[in-house]
Amino acid sequence: MLKNNRKSRRQKVRYTAWLLLDGNQLHGCVLSNASDHGACIDVEDSKVVPGKFTLLLSSSGKARRKCRVVWRKPQQLGVKFEQGLARREKVTVVIDADDNVRLEPAETA
Repeated sequence: MLKNNRKSRRQKVRYTAWLLLDGNQLHGCVLSNASDHGACIDVEDSKVVPGKFTLLLSSSGKARRKCRVVWRKPQQLGVKFEQGLARREKVTVVIDADDNVRLEPAETA
């Protein structure tokens, strides 16, 4: 059994996002789980993804994370966010009754 060395708990999600690659190329992807420190990303072909890239979490590009690939499978990447989310930037994944998924600011205690 593999030891879990993650700093924070991963939450399963199904969230469409985009990889911003060299030359401002956009590649669609799906986040399959995420935490404050990293994510698992499903892609069509992981070979075309460089070791570092920007992950766009919204179509406007305002929500984004700089990522570093820590492991790679043919159609999946494990990434570490270059910086964890600041407390004011932490988000909660919300799934509504129609199975639409969106990110909302997390409530702070």
